[in-house]
Parts: sequence; C-alpha cells; structure tokens
Amino acid sequence: MMRYNPDKFASLSESNIGQRIWAFLTRPDIIDRLETASGLSKPAVEGIEEQLLEEFREDVLIDRVKQMVGHMVRQILEQRGWLLDQSDVKVQSVPFSKAARYRRPDWITFHAFRNAKDPRDVVITDRRQNAPLPKDARWTFYATFASPLKAAIAFGVNDTPKLRKQVQTHGYQRIHIPRMLRRA
Repeated sequence: MMRYNPDKFASLSESNIGQRIWAFLTRPDIIDRLETASGLSKPAVEGIEEQLLEEFREDVLIDRVKQMVGHMVRQILEQRGWLLDQSDVKVQSVPFSKAARYRRPDWITFHAFRNAKDPRDVVITDRRQNAPLPKDARWTFYATFASPLKAAIAFGVNDTPKLRKQVQTHGYQRIHIPRMLRRA
C-alpha cells in the first residue's frame, strides 16, 4: 500500500478532496499513466490531465490542489523507483502550466545532433554544450533523451550502456537513421 507524507499539505490532504485525490492517484490505471508519461520523458501529470479534469472538474484548477497533486505524484513515483529528473518543466495544458519530470535511476541523458545536410546522419553525445562533434559536417542540436524506449525507437539504440561506453571513450557515437517506409 502506498503511503503519503503530506508535510505542508496536511490539512488539505485530510479534507474530502485530498482523500479523493489520493485514492484516485493510487489507482493502478492512473499509476500506469503516470509511469507511461515518465517513461516517455514527459512530466508525469501529462498522463492524467484528462482523467483529473473528468473526476474533479474545477476543483483541480485551484493552485494549492494542483501543488498537492504534484506532491502526491512525486511520492507515488519515488515509492515505485523513479527519481526526480527536473522540476518546473513547462506544460502547455490545463490544469497544469509547470510540472515535474521523473526518470529511472539507470537512465543516462544523451544529446543528439543532426548533420545540417543529411538529417539522418546523427551524432549522440553526453554533452549539449561544447560537445566533441565530428569536424566533417555542420551539426545542429536535435533532441535530448534518457529513456531507453526513446533511444530504441528514435535512434535504433538498443543498448544504452554500450552507447554510454562509446560516448565516454570517443566523445560521441555517430549513427545513420534509416528511412522509415510508410504503409500505403
């Protein structure tokens, strides 16, 4: 059973709305949504926005309630092995404008750069600033990722520890992303 330490949200968490929100957030389907959003390197609450609004309507628009939701989500995810990756990530939605993003402890953050002349020619490194990129092309920043799922799907990298070793040894890993065929 999940435990919640309300800290500065003690009185709100003991209220009817606080109790209902905790019961909602600890439902298995809601936890799955929080973890799916986190697994995609998105703020966790992005996975439950619609469900929160449907269940709590305008009550979830109150700033203190939104803060408590974030506080509760953090404790839920930390109890399930997630770590805070970044707080105050901008979210373009209702009810949240900023939220926290979480990651697994074994995830490694990488930065991808594209060749300006061939966008399928990509260099992956562990530094965004002053990255040791190959000199034979002009590189533009493309994306930051940590999720092994994103590494596999977007870049064809199925072994992130091996990628990390390559980057640590040589400063970067250059890959060519094959063209995806579309179904007619």
